Amino acid sequence: MQADMQDIIETDERRNDLESYIFNMRARIANDGEYGAFVADTDREKFMNSLKQAEDWLDENYDATKVMYIDKLVELKKLGEPIVWRFKEDQIRIEWIQALSGTISNYKMAAEHPGDKYGHICPENLGKIIAECNSITKWLVDSQKQQETLAKYDRPVLICADIERKNQELSRFADEILKEPKPKPVEPIHEEKKTEGLVPETEEMPPKEDAQPADETAEEPTKETLETNNVQVE
Repeated sequence: MQADMQDIIETDERRNDLESYIFNMRARIANDGEYGAFVADTDREKFMNSLKQAEDWLDENYDATKVMYIDKLVELKKLGEPIVWRFKEDQIRIEWIQALSGTISNYKMAAEHPGDKYGHICPENLGKIIAECNSITKWLVDSQKQQETLAKYDRPVLICADIERKNQELSRFADEILKEPKPKPVEPIHEEKKTEGLVPETEEMPPKEDAQPADETAEEPTKETLETNNVQVE
């Protein structure tokens, strides 16, 4: 009984989902509706007819199964989702354009004015970043010009997913170059003084081994001794 009750609840929810979608989309795709500018007149008429048929089907099949309600909603969304997608693209496109433009500006500034932070990177590699920035800028400008020629109900050529991808690719490309580490500074080489064979200044010279002190106990020579050695004595 609990399983049956749960199935009844879920079936009612799926019916409500279908009913809500019919009423909401009918109002939104009207000429003055939120999605009005994003659906062509011929497509609007076709979608309106499909919504009316789904509404009639609801009235005739109040006891339809959960799966039947789900399938009917899927059929309608095949017509409605492209309209919703074009609307959402238009809403967030300017934000992605600004994000990509900011990324281009930041990396180009870093490459053109490396300063102390990136000054160790060779100019050739910095030039690659500048060239990539210029290439993506051209793609963005050309795509914007082409997008401006299209009606809002046309499929856009400047898609937000593509802008995001360009943004990520530029970041990866530039970061790979800018992450080059600075070379380590060369440490000065200090030559040690050769001290081998030299006596430190603080040490005293040792006395020579052949230096003999005077013998204070030695006797003075006598007169007889001097006369014997032919020394004249006064």
